Amino acid sequence: MAETESPTASPIAGDDAEALFAALGRLSRAGQISMRFDYKKLEQMDSPVGSEADGNIWAYGGIALALAVWWLAGWQAASAVAVIGIAAYMTLGRAFIRRRIRHRVENQALVRLELWRKLWRFGGVTLVTPGGEDCAAPAGNWMALMRRIR
Repeated sequence: MAETESPTASPIAGDDAEALFAALGRLSRAGQISMRFDYKKLEQMDSPVGSEADGNIWAYGGIALALAVWWLAGWQAASAVAVIGIAAYMTLGRAFIRRRIRHRVENQALVRLELWRKLWRFGGVTLVTPGGEDCAAPAGNWMALMRRIR
């Protein structure tokens, strides 16, 4: 379904995109609607809420640390630091990146309608109602969902 309504539909008061978006923000902040994220998609470079810098922090930090250890203690110690750095990225780093994406959705995309629309067209987010109904981007119609549950 498309995000916009057909021209024959007659909107009621407060039924426009801005009002429905405001309702989405309120319901999300109140915990009355939740979101599931496809982090593999949202971590892509062209994601409206992704940031390559989040991963680079870990990569550059690990490289700098390994080089410093190589300089001070040799290649064996540097290799061990590199392995530990990769393990740290795969556990702590990925959790950090996902937390940052969630933060961007909650504090940026749910505040600016233009960014929300970009995110919805991009995909990777699913709205979930308390009853278990879900509406996945980009195929789902978040506006119709908001009309039903607000």
